[in-house]
Amino acid sequence: MRRHRWPALVPPTSGGIAVHAAKQIVAEKDLTLELSAVTAFPSGLLLQFTLLVTGIRADFARHETRPLTDPSDASAQWSYLAVRIVADTLDGTADPHHPIQDLTDSEPYRTTPQYWIDSYPRTGTMTVTTSWTQIGLHPATFLLTLGPSPFPTTAGTDARR
Repeated sequence: MRRHRWPALVPPTSGGIAVHAAKQIVAEKDLTLELSAVTAFPSGLLLQFTLLVTGIRADFARHETRPLTDPSDASAQWSYLAVRIVADTLDGTADPHHPIQDLTDSEPYRTTPQYWIDSYPRTGTMTVTTSWTQIGLHPATFLLTLGPSPFPTTAGTDARR
Protein backbone atom coordinates (compact mmCIF):
# COMPACT_ATOMS: atom_id res chain seq x y z
CA MET A 1 0.00 0.00 0.00
CA ARG A 2 1.42 3.38 -1.01
CA ARG A 3 0.90 6.49 1.13
CA HIS A 4 -0.89 9.26 -0.72
CA ARG A 5 -2.45 12.64 -0.04
CA TRP A 6 -5.36 13.95 -2.06
CA PRO A 7 -5.01 17.77 -2.09
CA ALA A 8 -7.95 20.17 -1.94
CA LEU A 9 -8.40 20.65 -5.68
CA VAL A 10 -11.25 22.44 -7.42
CA PRO A 11 -13.62 19.84 -8.86
CA PRO A 12 -14.96 20.22 -12.41
CA THR A 13 -18.13 22.27 -12.71
CA SER A 14 -19.85 20.03 -15.26
CA GLY A 15 -19.77 16.60 -16.82
CA GLY A 16 -20.26 14.62 -13.61
CA ILE A 17 -22.42 11.55 -13.10
CA ALA A 18 -23.89 10.57 -9.73
CA VAL A 19 -22.52 7.14 -8.81
CA HIS A 20 -23.81 6.69 -5.25
CA ALA A 21 -26.85 7.79 -3.29
CA ALA A 22 -26.68 9.66 0.01
CA LYS A 23 -25.56 7.52 2.95
CA GLN A 24 -25.80 8.25 6.66
CA ILE A 25 -22.48 7.55 8.36
CA VAL A 26 -23.05 8.68 11.95
CA ALA A 27 -26.28 9.47 13.80
CA GLU A 28 -25.86 10.52 17.41
CA LYS A 29 -27.99 12.68 19.69
CA ASP A 30 -26.15 15.89 18.80
CA LEU A 31 -24.19 14.98 15.65
CA THR A 32 -25.08 13.61 12.22
CA LEU A 33 -22.69 12.97 9.37
CA GLU A 34 -23.86 12.04 5.90
CA LEU A 35 -22.11 11.26 2.66
CA SER A 36 -24.50 13.47 0.68
CA ALA A 37 -23.25 12.83 -2.87
CA VAL A 38 -20.62 10.94 -4.84
CA THR A 39 -20.08 12.23 -8.36
CA ALA A 40 -17.75 10.72 -10.96
CA PHE A 41 -15.94 12.81 -13.57
CA PRO A 42 -13.53 11.69 -16.30
CA SER A 43 -10.71 13.12 -14.13
CA GLY A 44 -11.78 11.78 -10.73
CA LEU A 45 -14.38 11.45 -8.01
CA LEU A 46 -16.04 14.08 -5.80
CA LEU A 47 -17.17 13.09 -2.29
CA GLN A 48 -19.55 15.55 -0.63
CA PHE A 49 -20.41 15.38 3.07
CA THR A 50 -22.88 17.15 5.34
CA LEU A 51 -22.09 17.48 9.05
CA LEU A 52 -24.68 18.86 11.47
CA VAL A 53 -23.74 19.36 15.14
CA THR A 54 -25.72 20.81 18.07
CA GLY A 55 -25.10 21.50 21.74
CA ILE A 56 -21.64 21.81 23.23
CA ARG A 57 -20.15 19.86 20.34
CA ALA A 58 -21.30 22.70 18.02
CA ASP A 59 -19.39 25.12 20.25
CA PHE A 60 -16.30 22.90 19.97
CA ALA A 61 -16.67 22.79 16.16
CA ARG A 62 -16.92 26.58 15.95
CA HIS A 63 -13.86 26.91 18.19
CA GLU A 64 -11.86 24.45 16.08
CA THR A 65 -12.70 26.27 12.82
CA ARG A 66 -12.36 29.86 14.04
CA PRO A 67 -10.03 32.27 12.22
CA LEU A 68 -6.53 32.02 13.69
CA THR A 69 -5.70 35.71 13.60
CA ASP A 70 -5.22 36.51 17.30
CA PRO A 71 -1.48 36.44 18.09
CA SER A 72 -2.25 36.24 21.82
CA ASP A 73 -4.33 33.06 21.40
CA ALA A 74 -2.16 30.34 22.97
CA SER A 75 -4.49 27.63 21.67
CA ALA A 76 -4.15 28.71 18.02
CA GLN A 77 -4.71 25.46 16.24
CA TRP A 78 -7.29 24.41 13.73
CA SER A 79 -9.03 21.12 13.00
CA TYR A 80 -11.77 19.89 10.69
CA LEU A 81 -13.48 16.75 9.45
CA ALA A 82 -10.70 14.28 8.62
CA VAL A 83 -11.26 11.90 5.69
CA ARG A 84 -8.95 8.96 4.99
CA ILE A 85 -9.25 7.00 1.75
CA VAL A 86 -8.00 3.55 0.80
CA ALA A 87 -8.43 3.00 -2.93
CA ASP A 88 -6.63 0.38 -5.00
CA THR A 89 -2.99 0.60 -3.82
CA LEU A 90 -3.25 4.08 -2.29
CA ASP A 91 -3.91 4.96 1.34
CA GLY A 92 -4.02 8.48 2.69
CA THR A 93 -5.70 11.69 3.71
CA ALA A 94 -8.00 13.78 1.54
CA ASP A 95 -8.00 17.52 2.16
CA PRO A 96 -11.33 19.42 2.06
CA HIS A 97 -12.10 21.87 -0.72
CA HIS A 98 -14.09 24.99 0.22
CA PRO A 99 -15.47 23.80 3.50
CA ILE A 100 -18.70 25.74 3.95
CA GLN A 101 -19.37 26.21 7.61
CA ASP A 102 -21.51 28.12 10.03
CA LEU A 103 -19.59 31.16 11.26
CA THR A 104 -22.29 32.34 13.65
CA ASP A 105 -22.48 31.61 17.37
CA SER A 106 -25.97 30.17 17.09
CA GLU A 107 -26.95 26.53 16.89
CA PRO A 108 -26.61 24.25 15.02
CA TYR A 109 -23.18 24.07 13.37
CA ARG A 110 -23.44 22.89 9.75
CA THR A 111 -20.70 22.31 7.20
CA THR A 112 -20.66 20.72 3.73
CA PRO A 113 -17.06 19.86 2.78
CA GLN A 114 -16.04 18.35 -0.55
CA TYR A 115 -13.12 15.97 -1.10
CA TRP A 116 -11.59 15.42 -4.54
CA ILE A 117 -10.15 12.00 -5.36
CA ASP A 118 -8.13 12.32 -8.57
CA SER A 119 -8.98 8.92 -10.05
CA TYR A 120 -11.81 6.40 -10.04
CA PRO A 121 -10.81 3.21 -8.17
CA ARG A 122 -10.10 0.31 -10.56
CA THR A 123 -11.84 -2.06 -8.14
CA GLY A 124 -14.97 0.11 -8.02
CA THR A 125 -14.73 0.28 -4.22
CA MET A 126 -12.92 2.37 -1.65
CA THR A 127 -12.72 2.37 2.11
CA VAL A 128 -13.52 5.72 3.71
CA THR A 129 -12.79 6.66 7.32
CA THR A 130 -14.13 9.90 8.77
CA SER A 131 -13.31 11.47 12.13
CA TRP A 132 -13.05 14.74 14.02
CA THR A 133 -11.88 13.74 17.47
CA GLN A 134 -11.68 17.34 18.73
CA ILE A 135 -15.51 17.51 18.67
CA GLY A 136 -16.07 13.90 19.74
CA LEU A 137 -16.59 12.31 16.32
CA HIS A 138 -14.72 9.03 16.63
CA PRO A 139 -13.44 7.25 13.51
CA ALA A 140 -16.23 5.73 11.40
CA THR A 141 -15.19 3.44 8.55
CA PHE A 142 -17.35 2.24 5.69
CA LEU A 143 -16.91 0.55 2.33
CA LEU A 144 -18.08 2.71 -0.55
CA THR A 145 -19.17 0.42 -3.38
CA LEU A 146 -19.32 2.36 -6.64
CA GLY A 147 -19.19 -0.30 -9.33
CA PRO A 148 -17.38 0.19 -12.63
CA SER A 149 -16.49 3.69 -13.75
CA PRO A 150 -19.06 5.42 -15.96
CA PHE A 151 -16.00 6.67 -17.88
CA PRO A 152 -14.33 3.32 -18.70
CA THR A 153 -11.54 4.87 -20.77
CA THR A 154 -10.23 6.73 -17.72
CA ALA A 155 -10.91 4.22 -14.93
CA GLY A 156 -7.81 3.13 -13.11
CA THR A 157 -5.39 5.26 -15.07
CA ASP A 158 -2.25 6.25 -13.26
CA ALA A 159 -1.94 9.55 -15.13
CA ARG A 160 -2.78 11.71 -12.09
CA ARG A 161 -1.07 9.60 -9.42
